[in-house]
Amino acid sequence: MEQADIIAQLGKNIKRNSALETLMQIDGVLESLNVYAYKNWIEGEIVDGPQIERYWVTVTLLYPHKMMPDPSGAERLLKNGCKVYYAKDTLTTAAKLIEPEDVEVDPNDPNKRRAKKVLRPVWLVTLEVPRGLIDTVESSRVKVDDMQFDSESVEQAYDDNLGDDDEIISDAT
Repeated sequence: MEQADIIAQLGKNIKRNSALETLMQIDGVLESLNVYAYKNWIEGEIVDGPQIERYWVTVTLLYPHKMMPDPSGAERLLKNGCKVYYAKDTLTTAAKLIEPEDVEVDPNDPNKRRAKKVLRPVWLVTLEVPRGLIDTVESSRVKVDDMQFDSESVEQAYDDNLGDDDEIISDAT
């Protein structure tokens, strides 16, 4: 996997409003299922997708090899109808130019120098999320362990002052 390929994919997503909206919906699914509570899930970087199909949305996240996302988060996604695939890969990037050894001669032009290429081991986690789950989260209804939660009704309860037992704390002395 080349860093240039990742940048090109992200450039395509920026130009497609539907892609950005879909990525935000995927983020909403991960957040509503509390996947980010599991170690390293929040650290993922989008490198491919979203591929939007009739029943599925697919996105691939990249993680440094030492920061593999906790498989328990994947189990939570699996229980909610998602498909999760882990794969090891190598990311080709440019070296940080700190020391003279970080530079090499450009083979196309001996008068030019460029940063050396560095191969970094990474994890690629591909998520296939059912469109129905995205729609469910988007409508503020989430089903967890056969219990359905409606965040709109909770917000309405606060608006209707059903939480009159709330204590107001003041800093005034």
